[in-house]
Amino acid sequence: MGDDSTRIDRLQRASLALVIVLAAAGFTVGAVAGADQLAVLTPTPHSVEADPGEEFTVDITMVTDGGYGGEGVDSVDFVAQYHPEYLEITSIEPGPWLQQGEETTVRSDETLAHENGTAVLEQWRDPVAGGATGNERLVTLTVEVAADAPAGETAIDVTETSVGLEQSYPLQVHGQDVSVSIDDGDESLESFEHPDPDELEATEASDTDENGGEPPTDEPDGSPFGPGAFVLIATVFVGLVVVFLSTRGSR
Repeated sequence: MGDDSTRIDRLQRASLALVIVLAAAGFTVGAVAGADQLAVLTPTPHSVEADPGEEFTVDITMVTDGGYGGEGVDSVDFVAQYHPEYLEITSIEPGPWLQQGEETTVRSDETLAHENGTAVLEQWRDPVAGGATGNERLVTLTVEVAADAPAGETAIDVTETSVGLEQSYPLQVHGQDVSVSIDDGDESLESFEHPDPDELEATEASDTDENGGEPPTDEPDGSPFGPGAFVLIATVFVGLVVVFLSTRGSR
C-alpha cells in the first residue's frame, strides 16, 4: 500500500513537472516569435485632407529587426490598395530601406493596376548579402484625388505588403492605413473589392524593372521549421526525460 502511494505521488510530481516544462516552452517560443519577427509600416502623414483633382505624397517608413537572431530582410513586396473611383496612385518611388546593411544592388519592379485599385513595388537585394534591418523610408507614394470624387473619407491600405527573409518564412506585417478626407468630408465612402495582388498581371500596368534581374520567390531556402520550433522540440524532449527518470525511480 505504501509503495503504491509513493508511486502515485512520484507520478503526480512528474506530471506537474512536465506541465511546467511545456508551459515554459510555449512562453519561450512565443517570446522568440513575437520579439523579432514583425515589420511595422508607418505613413507620414497618416491623415490627409485634399480636394478633388489635388495631388499629394505620402512617405511610408518601415521598422523591423528582421527574423530570429537578427536575420535580415532580403525582399519587400509593397502593396497599396485604394478605391479607384476616388484616388489613384500615380507612382511609387523606392526609398533607401533595403540599402541598409552590407553593400549590394537593390532591384525593383513597379506595377500600377489602377482599375484594380492596387499599386505594387517589388524590391529585392541582389545578392542578399546578409539582408537589411532597421528604421528607414521604404517608399514614397504620389497620389491624385479624382476630379469627380465625392466628399467623404477613404483610405489607402498597406497591410497586404509582404516582407521576406532569406532563410525563414515572411515576417508578420503591421501597417497603418492612410486616411484621406476628400473635400472636407467626414462620412466613410464605400469600399472596393480588391483582387489578390499576386494574381495581378504585369500587362495591366506600367510594369518596369529598373535594374534588371529576377525577383526572389516567396519560398524560404531554409528548413520548414523555424528556430522557435527547434526550441519547443528540445524543451519537450527535456521534459520527457524528466518524466522518464521520475517514473523509473518509482519502480
